[in-house]
Amino acid sequence: MPIAELALLGTGVASLIPALRTVTQTTTFNTQGLYQLANAGVGDTLKMAKNGNFWGAFKTADGSSKFAQLQVAEPLSTTSTAVMPIDPAIMMMAVALFAIEQQLKGIEEKQKQILSFLEIEKESEIEADVEILSKMITTYKYNWNNEHFIASNHKMVLDIQRTARKNMLSYKKKVAELLDSKKMIVAQAKVKSTLNDLQKKFKYYRLSLYTFSMASLIEIMLSGNFKEAYISDVKTEIKKFSLEYRDLFTECSMYLEKMTSESVEANVMKGIGVASKAVGKFIGSIPVVKEGQVDEFLQDGGAHLKENAQDMQKNILEVFAALHNPGTGVFMDKMEDMIQIYNHTDRICFDDKNIYLIAG
Repeated sequence: MPIAELALLGTGVASLIPALRTVTQTTTFNTQGLYQLANAGVGDTLKMAKNGNFWGAFKTADGSSKFAQLQVAEPLSTTSTAVMPIDPAIMMMAVALFAIEQQLKGIEEKQKQILSFLEIEKESEIEADVEILSKMITTYKYNWNNEHFIASNHKMVLDIQRTARKNMLSYKKKVAELLDSKKMIVAQAKVKSTLNDLQKKFKYYRLSLYTFSMASLIEIMLSGNFKEAYISDVKTEIKKFSLEYRDLFTECSMYLEKMTSESVEANVMKGIGVASKAVGKFIGSIPVVKEGQVDEFLQDGGAHLKENAQDMQKNILEVFAALHNPGTGVFMDKMEDMIQIYNHTDRICFDDKNIYLIAG
C-alpha cells in the first residue's frame, strides 16, 4: 500500500502519516550561572587540589602555569529522534480500507448496470437499499472508529441483508417454477415472451444476490469480526448462492436454446430455406435456364431465410447471456483480503514509499 494513500483513508488512518509517527525533538538547556574555559590551549589541564577540586590555573603542556580565564557559557541544545508506537490494528485497517477503495469504481459501475432495468413500481425501494449500502462503503473510512456510526448502520445492514436473502430465494423459486412448466413446441412469439419473463426474473434474482453480497461485506466491516472462521463462512455462503445462480442460468440458457430451435416459425423458416435451395438446384439443372440467375436467386433466398432463423436463435441467447455474471466476485475477493490482512500478517514493514504486510 502506498504511504501517500493514507491521507485519503479518513482522519483515523491519516494519523499514521507524520513520517509514520517519527518524532524529532530539540531540547534547550538553561545555562544561566554556567561558565566555560576561555584560554585553554592544546595539552592544558586544570590544576587539581588535594581535596579533588580544581584550581583556577592551568598546567600547560610545557610544564609552566597560567591563570584560567572564564566566559559565560553559550546556550546548549540537543536534537533527538524517537519513533512512536504504531497500533498494528490501525495499520491493518488502513490496508483493508485501501483494498476496498481500489475496487469502488468497479463496484459503482456494476451497480449502475444492475440497477438500469428497474421497474417503476419497485424502483425506489430496491434502489434505496443498494444506494444506502454504497454510501456506507464510501463513508466507512471516515467513521470506522465512530461507535454511533457503527451501531446505527449495523442494524440497517442486517435488515437489508435479510430482505435481500428473502427476495433472492423468492426469485430463484419463480425461475424454477417457470422451467417446470415448459412446453418445447411453441410459437416464436411465445419464445420472446418467455425470454422477457426469464430476463425480468433473473435481473431481480441477480440484484438480490448482489445486494446480499454487498451487505454481507459491510456487515463484517461494521461488526469488526475479522476472525478467519467467520469471514470464511460468509464467503462460502455467497459462493454457494453464486454457484446456484450460475447453475440455474445455464439450465435456463439450454431451455431457451432448445425452445427457440423447436419453435414453429423457426422450423418453418428453416424448412422454406432448405426447400428453396433444393428448388434452386433443380432449376439450375435444366439446360435452358442453367446459365440464368433464377437458381442463384432461389438458392440465395433459401440460405438467407435459414440464416434468419439461426440469427433469431443467436440473438435471443445473446440477450440472455448478458445476465450470466452475478457480480459477486469482487465482494468475495475483498473478504479474502480481510482474511489475509487480519489473520495471516506476521510483520508490518515500510520504506519511504510503501507499507508492506508480510504473511507469516
